[in-house]
Amino acid sequence: MIKVENRKRVLKLNIFQESACYKKPFSFKAAETYPLPPYSTIKGLLHKVIAADDYCSMRVSVQGSYESKFNNFQTTYFYKSTDITTMPMNVHQLFNINLIIHVSAEEELLKNIYNGFRNLNEAISMGRREDLARIDNIEFIWARQIDLDDDDNEAILIKNPAYIPKDQICGRLHGVNFRLNNWYEKINDMRNWHKTDVLYANTDQQIEEGLIFVEENNLEEPMFFSD
Repeated sequence: MIKVENRKRVLKLNIFQESACYKKPFSFKAAETYPLPPYSTIKGLLHKVIAADDYCSMRVSVQGSYESKFNNFQTTYFYKSTDITTMPMNVHQLFNINLIIHVSAEEELLKNIYNGFRNLNEAISMGRREDLARIDNIEFIWARQIDLDDDDNEAILIKNPAYIPKDQICGRLHGVNFRLNNWYEKINDMRNWHKTDVLYANTDQQIEEGLIFVEENNLEEPMFFSD
């Protein structure tokens, strides 16, 4: 596990996608999408960028917004024995997505991720293969943990919708509950997913108590790292 410190260097990415579907598991009649990419989707991209064969321990924070949601139809293939059938499936997609992702990991791993993005030789996607992603900015920043129970610290305003792990929530916040895939380990060649319970928190809410990470040079930019 990564040790949580009062001050640490993290990697920040600003990502834009014109459209994407972060498909929910077990949504069969229609491909429903999460409002933000789950941790597993982000970590999958990061592992691909560094061509990792094994799981690399990291924690991620994801927040962002989208302009609108629309429905699309795509051909879906169903395989049964030697028979292949097709049918159109309704796919829910997000439009004009702006993501803010922070990555916390060992320094060497962060450098490998940074160099991987700086030396890409192909387009990248996040969500489905066709959901292309544009890296607008990638940089190292310092994150600082502050105690909002201290009278010297003011409440933090949630400016962007964000996933907040349930064990990090103090006080009352409004949003939608999700159980997200985070990372997996292989047991007998089967993927055993470790999941994280989160709140997809709405904007314009204040966090008034507890410990929270913020960007050192921007105290209005909170981070909510997964386990």
